[in-house]
Amino acid sequence: MYIVKKIFILIGSRRKKGNTYRFVKSIISNLSDFDVDYCFPQDLDIQPCVGCHNCFQQAKCVLRDDISLLEDKILSSDIFIIASPVYLHYMTGDLKKILDRLSWWTHTMRLQGKPVVVLSTNGSNGERSVTEPLSEIMTAMGGNVIANANASEFPNQINNNLWLSEVSIEISERIKQYSRQRPSSNQFLEAAFISEKFNILQQKEMAVRFPDWEFNELKFWEDTGMLSFDSYSDYLSHRLK
Repeated sequence: MYIVKKIFILIGSRRKKGNTYRFVKSIISNLSDFDVDYCFPQDLDIQPCVGCHNCFQQAKCVLRDDISLLEDKILSSDIFIIASPVYLHYMTGDLKKILDRLSWWTHTMRLQGKPVVVLSTNGSNGERSVTEPLSEIMTAMGGNVIANANASEFPNQINNNLWLSEVSIEISERIKQYSRQRPSSNQFLEAAFISEKFNILQQKEMAVRFPDWEFNELKFWEDTGMLSFDSYSDYLSHRLK
C-alpha cells in the first residue's frame, strides 16, 4: 500500500509570493507525489516567549495560542522544510519568535531524527547568516539536516532559472531519498545527543535531591528510552524496529 508522505514548510517571511517562497516552490515543483502544507507567520497566533522557564520543567509551553497546532504540523510531517530571508544578517524576527517558543525541543531532541531542509534567501550578503544558525538549531532539536542552501539576488541566483532549477532538483532528490528511509543520525546529531544526555543526567541527580520539582524533560528521555542508549543512532534504530 502506497502511503503519501507529508512535507510541512514553515516560511519565516510574511511575503507569500516573495523570493523565499519562490525558492521553496521551485523545489516542491519536483515533488508532485507529496502532500505539501505551507505555513507563514501571519497564519498563526503565536505570542513571544515570556522567559518563564516553565517549558524546561514541564516539557511544553504553558502559553495558550497556536504553538501546539504548529508543533503537531511539524511532528506529523515526514519532511520538515524551514526557510527564511536574511534580515540584518539573521533570520526574520517572526521566525525567531516561533523558535524561542520551541526552545525546550533542544533539551528533548524532539524532532527525533526527522529529515530537515534549511533554506534562505538574501540580497547581496549574509548568505550563511541564516542557514548556519538554523541548521544548528534544527540539529539541537534532533532533526537530521539533509540539505541547506541559500539563494542570492546578487550574484543572480534566485532569478537565474538554470541555477534555481539545478539546485532545486538536487535538493528535491535528497528529499525523495530520505523520505524512503527511516529517520537517521549524523555526526552533528551524535555530538548533540552526548551533550544533552549529560545535561539530562544532571537533571536525574537533581530529581533525587528535589523530589517535589518537575523534571518532565528527564521524563521524556526516560519514556522514549533515549536515556538508555549511548548513541542517537542506536536509539533511533531501536525506536523504529
